[in-house]
Order: sequence, then structure tokens, then C-alpha cells
Amino acid sequence: MADMFNANLEKIFESINSTIRLAAEFGDTDQKNIKPYAELAEQLVGLTVKYNMHSKALQESSGEVTLEEFDRRYQSNITASKSNIKNLKRYKDFISQAKLLLTGDDSGPSPNQQYDEDLEVEAAISEIDPITKRPLEIPVRNQKCNHVYEKSSIESLIKNNARTRCPVMGCAASQYVTLADLVEDKMLQHKLMLQRRQSMDF
Repeated sequence: MADMFNANLEKIFESINSTIRLAAEFGDTDQKNIKPYAELAEQLVGLTVKYNMHSKALQESSGEVTLEEFDRRYQSNITASKSNIKNLKRYKDFISQAKLLLTGDDSGPSPNQQYDEDLEVEAAISEIDPITKRPLEIPVRNQKCNHVYEKSSIESLIKNNARTRCPVMGCAASQYVTLADLVEDKMLQHKLMLQRRQSMDF
């Protein structure tokens, strides 16, 4: 179920990105307005947050014996998220990429909104696979801790050892990494491709 949800979500994001690329190349001023794309991204990321919250609540409640205990435990685990969607990395990455495509501006969500230092550090690190120390080609993101790896290297690790934890040094996630946790980061892949293309032009 989670795989299907994430796969469909990626298809939707890819469709929006394709629309943005077309708008950037052939669209008029209205079609190059980032606002409607940003609103769509906000809704999709919000939907992801809710889905993950309900999935986690369901998993943590599944061991209860009675329906009443299950319902009580489930309801206690689906408290409304206080996080601002616009501060989440997935949303910020989308806005940054959309701005780059539409205007050539890669400054982020808005002129007065600053990235956290941790996110800036991660952006620099995420160009390199933490396992092989080579540049990423097909980046996948671990949904449990948000760290990024090269698809083939993390899949190989999991295949050889099902008890693999996140290989990023200092990662606080204690759960084992599974294939179901990994989602291809198309946006990061496209961004890296653009950066490498630009560096070759110099």
C-alpha cells in the first residue's frame, strides 16, 4: 500500500514538473507564475504527512487486543501535525526546482525565507552517495530519516544484510532500512543533472 501511494505521488510530482518545464519553454506570463504549482505541491506534501501519520498510528495500534483499546491508541497517535508544510524539505526542494526552471532563480521558496543550516549541509552532502562516496546517479530518499543514497548501493546493502541501518554517520534512526522505505528522488536527480551540465559548460 505504501509503495503504491509513494509511486503514485512520484508520478504526480513528475507530471507537475513536466508541466513546469513546458510552461518555462513555451508558456506565457500567467503559465510561468509559480503560485499555482506551489499550492499543488503544498497539498501533495500535506497529504503525504497525513498518510505517514495514519500509517504509523495504524502500525503502533495493531497490537491492541480490544477494539476500544485499538481506537484509543490510534486516536492518540493521529494528533494534528504542527509542522508547517512550507518548512518541509520536500516542499522547499520542489519550490527551488520550480523557480530554477521558470525563472533561472534558485534562491529558494521566497526571498525572505532562509534555509536551515542543516538543510544546506545536507544539500551539499546529498550529491555524494554515503556508501560508495561516489556522485549520485539515481538518488533514493529514506522516508524514515530523509537521508539520500545511490539506489544500487543501498539495495545491495539491504540484499546482503536485512538488518542494515541508515549508513549516514550520526543518523538517529534506529529502524532497519527496507526497500519499502526508499523513494526515488526525481527532483534531486534532475537538479544534479542540471548542475553537472552547467559545470561542463564552463
